[in-house]
Amino acid sequence: MKHRTQRGATLIEVLVAIVILAIGLFGMAGLTSAALKYNQFSRMRATGLSLVTDYAERARANLAGFAGYAHTKAYNASVRAAASTDPTSARGACLVDTSNPASPVNTCGAAIATYDQSQWLTNVANRLPGGTAYVSTELPDVASGVNGLPATRVLNIWLIWSAIEEGAGFGRKEQLQQPCPAGANIATGASVNCMYFRITL
Repeated sequence: MKHRTQRGATLIEVLVAIVILAIGLFGMAGLTSAALKYNQFSRMRATGLSLVTDYAERARANLAGFAGYAHTKAYNASVRAAASTDPTSARGACLVDTSNPASPVNTCGAAIATYDQSQWLTNVANRLPGGTAYVSTELPDVASGVNGLPATRVLNIWLIWSAIEEGAGFGRKEQLQQPCPAGANIATGASVNCMYFRITL
């Protein structure tokens, strides 16, 4: 009577298969973690673009108060908590009359700029983690436009928010970082991300 030879995997073969499977799973976990963090940063960029577009449109609609859209205060981590309500008071009464293009009247450009800026900074704090901004304005030396006003205005906007922590499989933080504005006096090594936009109006 013949006995059939039993075939199967040895214990060593099973262990090797488990090790190979574990290595593959750990690799997939690292890729998933990196993808999630890059996706988070992409959302921050999209949010930042939306915020910058909003501010640029506010400034474009109030050219008489353009200089008031600068916000060059030094960075202070202790005041970056998001505000739950609009802290600005209602704008005071003012007069805007463009019925005569040769002599337009705008008595509240600066007041509108102050209101817009305060409201916008609240939006930045609410939509970006620990978010704030640094904004400078430029009036390039170019030929004057209509009514003697400069034809070109430039907003330099840096959005600043709490840095996305780097982790396994994510890579170095510097890969996501853009230079922060010197005037913001941000300490070297501070855990923040900066995103720069130059808007020409």
